[in-house]
Amino acid sequence: MIVGGLLAVAPVFGPLGKTLHYLADFIAERPQPMRAPDISFFVELLALIICPVGLLLFTISLVLFIRSGRRTAQRV
Repeated sequence: MIVGGLLAVAPVFGPLGKTLHYLADFIAERPQPMRAPDISFFVELLALIICPVGLLLFTISLVLFIRSGRRTAQRV
């Protein structure tokens, strides 16, 4: 359980941490109108959030898939 918790928190301090800093800079430096942000702002923000999360989920599922394939019964 402890290892699982550390693995769940670890990406925040690695590459995902850099992505979060980039995301904060993106929001802070982009000029916004007074009423509401452009639709392109939301599209770019969604892409910035989904890409690292999607890669992380793909990596986890790939590792679990490879690990599950090793436990097959041997054919006699």
